[in-house]
Amino acid sequence: MAQSFFPITPVDVTPETGWWDIDLSAHIPAGATGAVFHVEGTPGPCGFCLQKKGSTDSRNQPIQDDSNHTWAACGVDANRVIRAYKQGPWAKFWLVAYTMSGVTFHTNGYDKSPAVGSWQDVDCSVEAPGAIGLIFEIICVGTAFTFGIQKKGSTDNRLSKIADHVHFLAIVGCDASQVCQIYRENTWIECYLLGYVTDGAVFNTNATDLSLTSTGAWLDLSALPAGSCMGFIEVHTPAHELGFGLRKNGSSENIYGNTHDSLHAAVECDASQLIEGKIESTVVDFFLQGYAEAPAAAAGAGGNFAQAAAALLT
Repeated sequence: MAQSFFPITPVDVTPETGWWDIDLSAHIPAGATGAVFHVEGTPGPCGFCLQKKGSTDSRNQPIQDDSNHTWAACGVDANRVIRAYKQGPWAKFWLVAYTMSGVTFHTNGYDKSPAVGSWQDVDCSVEAPGAIGLIFEIICVGTAFTFGIQKKGSTDNRLSKIADHVHFLAIVGCDASQVCQIYRENTWIECYLLGYVTDGAVFNTNATDLSLTSTGAWLDLSALPAGSCMGFIEVHTPAHELGFGLRKNGSSENIYGNTHDSLHAAVECDASQLIEGKIESTVVDFFLQGYAEAPAAAAGAGGNFAQAAAALLT
């Protein structure tokens, strides 16, 4: 299995207000197909959009309020340039990973929003041939409604509200026919297929519970499977506006803010496959929907993924 997701030490690539090209070539190697971001809200309106250069998409929904954070992903062009929009001077874009040939991004996302009111099969076989995982942008353009996304065949049935006027990244597994399942309560929730994964990752049929039992401090989650370099984590809570954070074990990053009931994260782990979390309340839960794998050599003693990534840039 080839490595497809390459976590890096987070880099601030935030542009000025408005639409801008962002050149990522100093941070990701030639041949990269996409980039993953941790988007941090700071005081003030935080509308944003990240898209592949050349895209005509313009889904510039906000981080719900100034104390939130979320994750996003998009493709890069041959020059490793993306297009970004920032509503005001408040949001920050942290580049946290890039993808290689096992991950494909479309220039424009495909609207795969299903019928409302129940779990629906979403067939992505045309847009994601050979996929084992699917990369979605989820937005809600109005009042908060119930949402869920899972691999076809899962019995999780985990549903929660997503906030009004918000969007987030969801990387989820699919079955051998490239089908996943989505529940959306109302058509105001929209689901766009940005890309897909064909190699370098494993997706659970039923998610693994990594939830913490203590609040108010950065604590280790249960270890990811051996050989992991990044976890795809669903953040789930039945409540509203509760603080949480996720980071690589040992990191000094301290991004901590509210979740509006449900979102998804893509977080690097250390060489022992550990991620740290911090929660305001034990009703904030973490579920591992899948993980990115590193080659056996990188996952062995020392497991320095950042060093391996840097070597590719030389």
